[in-house]
Amino acid sequence: MFPMVISFYTTDTLYQLEVQNLIESCQRYGVAHQIEGVGSFGSWELNCAYKPFFIYRKLQELQRPVLWIDADGMFIRSPQILEVFKKDFAVRINEELQVVHPSKVISSTIYANYTSGACRLLQTWAHRCHNEITRVDRKEEFWDQMALRDALYFEEHGADFETLPREYTKIIDHPGDQEHVLEPVIEHYQASRRYKKMINQEGLFS
Repeated sequence: MFPMVISFYTTDTLYQLEVQNLIESCQRYGVAHQIEGVGSFGSWELNCAYKPFFIYRKLQELQRPVLWIDADGMFIRSPQILEVFKKDFAVRINEELQVVHPSKVISSTIYANYTSGACRLLQTWAHRCHNEITRVDRKEEFWDQMALRDALYFEEHGADFETLPREYTKIIDHPGDQEHVLEPVIEHYQASRRYKKMINQEGLFS
């Protein structure tokens, strides 16, 4: 059985329009999905920090493997059951980058199995997000994928994790993806670059 696709979008923002592409693509390919609207927590960073909490909650509710897809993603082709779904956790890992690189891990598509290892990792990631987003001396912008990177590589979680195929994590304007990922299953459209400032300053439709 293919994992349940999950995602959330911030209500009263352009993400609630963006996410329609994901919903419609799930319907087109017969993919079971649960996609929810949530109120903005006040900033793009705080909304991103909610991701591990949401994934963990859905995993506990559904008691089955889940596949998180950012609200700006969509299926391009019918997905297949992957060998990596036997693992506790899978995410895009850019093997060519050093562990400390901010884009070592890309969290736009995430697989989480219903296992104790995946649950511990999600709790560790959530803890990292909370600590980082509330740090009073923080000067740099918060990225949830950096907290996930740190949880994966610098914490004791016991999860058996692997990298997702690039076909399930294609970034539409990434030069390497454009050149090498020729038959994507999932594409991401980097909506944060378009909507981040609006959510931080206003948040709502004008």
